[in-house]
Amino acid sequence: MDNSITSLGLMSGTSLDGIDASIINSDGKSHLEVKANDFYQYKSEFRQKLRDYIKNINSLEDIENSISEYKNLEKEITLLHSDISKKIISKQTIEVDLVGFHGQTIIHKPKKKYSIQMGNPNLLSQLIQKKVIFNFRKNDMENNGEGAPLTPVYHSLLSKKIFPNEPSIFLNIGGVSNFTYCNNEELVARDIGPGNVLLDEYLKKTKNIDFDKNGEIASTGQINMDIINQFIEHDIYSSKDRHSYDRNEFDFNFIKGLIFEDAVATLNYFTALIISNYFNENFINCTNIILCGGGRKNKTLIQNLKNLLKKNICDIDKFNYDGDFIESQAFAYLAIRSYFKKNISFPSTTKVSKPISGGETFKNY
Repeated sequence: MDNSITSLGLMSGTSLDGIDASIINSDGKSHLEVKANDFYQYKSEFRQKLRDYIKNINSLEDIENSISEYKNLEKEITLLHSDISKKIISKQTIEVDLVGFHGQTIIHKPKKKYSIQMGNPNLLSQLIQKKVIFNFRKNDMENNGEGAPLTPVYHSLLSKKIFPNEPSIFLNIGGVSNFTYCNNEELVARDIGPGNVLLDEYLKKTKNIDFDKNGEIASTGQINMDIINQFIEHDIYSSKDRHSYDRNEFDFNFIKGLIFEDAVATLNYFTALIISNYFNENFINCTNIILCGGGRKNKTLIQNLKNLLKKNICDIDKFNYDGDFIESQAFAYLAIRSYFKKNISFPSTTKVSKPISGGETFKNY
């Protein structure tokens, strides 16, 4: 197809589980072919090292004061991105033209006008001998945007293919939950609140396990509605003006004192209630919700959402798109749009002052 190029998207999300990689062919508009998806799982030691570092970063000054550790982690994470890039590219018979490199978010403070994604695009470009598009959030934040979410323009493309004549909501449940509402050319997106982060952090701290597989632990506990009713009105969960969240903003300490299974069940329901309250208040007439992100595999969480929302909630995998790789595909698509100077963020998605492009190109070979 004319003006179509092949792009590799790389995404390491707030769940800190590893690196998603996707290769697509697109013109940055309506044409899309997904060529390949792959995943590199972080070794537990590296994941813990990354988790511990992020937990201690609450400002730019904290990064400056730990710059040696930051640089070591940055090199290590870039090398891991290089490894999976080489692996997935080697299996293709077509040339990969661009790489969309998101990096690992270390701290995201839109109100203070900064967002730090760890990664070295010059080193990655040198190692894989490709043009690398990086710093996707920078131009947005320099134009009064919050720098996130950036995936809505890709969700819009998918929406037109899945529900071409109906409005739909993409619900991405990663560490943080966010949504995109698509209705013809109308595009609205926001972070909603916690996705997996409260559950994952609690499980890691109390039992040293990474997540509740399929929601099995939550399914065995009793939900404590007294605690939920007490904390659901907290500003961070009930504010009408949702902002782009940093994972460190969320704290699970309100369930202290509950037995383990009840705590997990309560956090699970609490997460579902935050999401459903937002949709019931703001999108009562939109019946189609498309699930993506790792949280869609938590059966208890999804059942709670179905009970609370009474909408047509379906997994994106049902439409032959792998829900584990929507964000990495999105950054491949954003790289193409950035390369062609097309807009990637909008006032209705990131609160940026005007529709703008983003992403900087690095070539080091």
